[in-house]
Amino acid sequence: MNHGLVLLSGIGFIFISGLIFFVLRFVEKCSFSERTKQIAHLCAFSTLAIVCILIFDWYSSEYIKNAVVS
Repeated sequence: MNHGLVLLSGIGFIFISGLIFFVLRFVEKCSFSERTKQIAHLCAFSTLAIVCILIFDWYSSEYIKNAVVS
């Protein structure tokens, strides 16, 4: 198992999550309409879901590639 890849993926996900929640906090403090705030939350959590899927896809493809070579 490539521990560096797991560590890099985890740190990247935590950084991206923190950035998204920072943006959401900014959106909550602004005087946007409730609908705009809801759309911002939907986009933020959709982005987190997509990032999570991409990280797992990247990790699994690297794992398969390394398992076949070994």
